[in-house]
Amino acid sequence: QVSQNELDWFHQDSETQGKKWQQEKKENRDNLKALRSTAKKHADTNERYLKTIDDKEKQYNVYLNTFLDTSNKFANEKVKLEELIKKSQDDCQECVKRAVTAE
Repeated sequence: QVSQNELDWFHQDSETQGKKWQQEKKENRDNLKALRSTAKKHADTNERYLKTIDDKEKQYNVYLNTFLDTSNKFANEKVKLEELIKKSQDDCQECVKRAVTAE
């Protein structure tokens, strides 16, 4: 009878332990599900940010190229104007010389 009581205690203890493990298993499964959901949300957010960064980088490159083209055009125009100013100054000096000579 003592062995039967010990067997019953062992059986109760194992049932309690089994229920505890089942509860832990359920909690772990729920936690894993929540973590997977959170990971998916973060991955989706990361994808959106990467797409936004790519779009902004493309837009930046377009603006940069436009700026560089415009800057080059203005630099070329500046050189042309400086050459015209120099030529005009030379012509002016020539006219002053001719005026002095004419006087």
